Amino acid sequence: MTITASTSVVVTQAYVYALNPTPEQISMLRNHLGGSRFAYNALLGMVKDNWDENRAKKEAGTEVTKDDWISTSQIGLLYLWAKHRDELAPWWPQNSSSTYNDAAQRLSMSFTNFRTGRAKFPQFKRKRQTGSVRFMGHVVRLVDTHHVRIARIGEIKTYESSRKLYRHLDRGTGKIVAATVTVRAGKWCVSFTVEVTRQIPVTRKPDKIIGVDVGITTLYTGATTDGKQVFEVANPRHLQRAEKKLAHVQRIASRRQGPRSPAAPSKRWTKANTRIQNVHAGVRNARKNLIHETTTMLAKNYDVIVIEDLNVAGMLKNHALAKHIQDAAWGEFARQLEYKTRWYGSALICVDRFYPSSKTCSQCGTVRATLSLDERTYHCETCGLTLGRDHNAAINLARQGLPGTSSGTGRGGEVRPAQQNLVATAHPDEASTETPPEVGA
Repeated sequence: MTITASTSVVVTQAYVYALNPTPEQISMLRNHLGGSRFAYNALLGMVKDNWDENRAKKEAGTEVTKDDWISTSQIGLLYLWAKHRDELAPWWPQNSSSTYNDAAQRLSMSFTNFRTGRAKFPQFKRKRQTGSVRFMGHVVRLVDTHHVRIARIGEIKTYESSRKLYRHLDRGTGKIVAATVTVRAGKWCVSFTVEVTRQIPVTRKPDKIIGVDVGITTLYTGATTDGKQVFEVANPRHLQRAEKKLAHVQRIASRRQGPRSPAAPSKRWTKANTRIQNVHAGVRNARKNLIHETTTMLAKNYDVIVIEDLNVAGMLKNHALAKHIQDAAWGEFARQLEYKTRWYGSALICVDRFYPSSKTCSQCGTVRATLSLDERTYHCETCGLTLGRDHNAAINLARQGLPGTSSGTGRGGEVRPAQQNLVATAHPDEASTETPPEVGA
């Protein structure tokens, strides 16, 4: 019997659950969202007035010291809110203190992004049908597997069981750091940010290597180094299938009185807009579900996963394919693989985007000069190989995961000599070693 050494690793993981609040609880949740938005706008207004005033003083020749500027750190903004909250919002005790901490944290981050050039100057938030508020510490906790308790609001029932998170908390392998309550299209959900302790083995050899080629006609094609195609997922084209329904609900909303100044949106427009959001939410959820199924299956069942480092932003400049590329969400696929390989002890290798995986013959290694997008079957004139284009590319990618190759960069796990140090098989409590299931069926 082989004894596998393992190490404890703390990873940050999110658990999302749909909520089923009562009308009274919805009203209180709306108050928290509104309180966070009000505090954000009030603090932004005071900082903006302070900056304008100091700028005017400088132009007038008056000396402005460092103490004249309002601090935009989270602590500084919280002190500013505590100083003015009684006059600005006498109703502030109705909401949890995390509501205003959330506003200060978001505004502070907005100013940080502005200073570093990642974003423009912060803008005032307006009231919307969507929104979120973040609670820190023990303000939000699990009561049992079907109820969440939020300070000042009480116990809220969840639509689904939260037993996975509850078990982590019960056995001490999980710790809730924060929780974000979000409303979108009239549906409420809570997302827990949890520090989870995982047992990651560290002695695995790269026995099971798979290359995954992504595309538009066939979304994912997986093949091993011996040339065997192990799975194929057809592109469900979630957005394209919903376009007819989306056009219908958008046409209805366009005939209603929308949020055009100075008139407020009508209730009929609000209902029509909710239908639009529901269609988009359905597309988004179906897409994410398929990506989660595929990436989890790969990270659990294979030691090394090889993909291409695609230039998605550059591909989107092709307006004929931009919509289909965005619907395929290749970037999200790679992002999920990157963190899931760390969770389950496997490794991810991203092959350089200029590696000709589709043009290279997987049998003799001949590289074709050109290969148009409409050629779905690869034919090698040197050795006569005829193979599906995506299957051929997946084989070439898989072989880039063999020791000694150097066209890829390792992610997930630890770096090994020459390329990447492949960690051991996933822990039996966290991963499955069964044959990969059929994905997307």
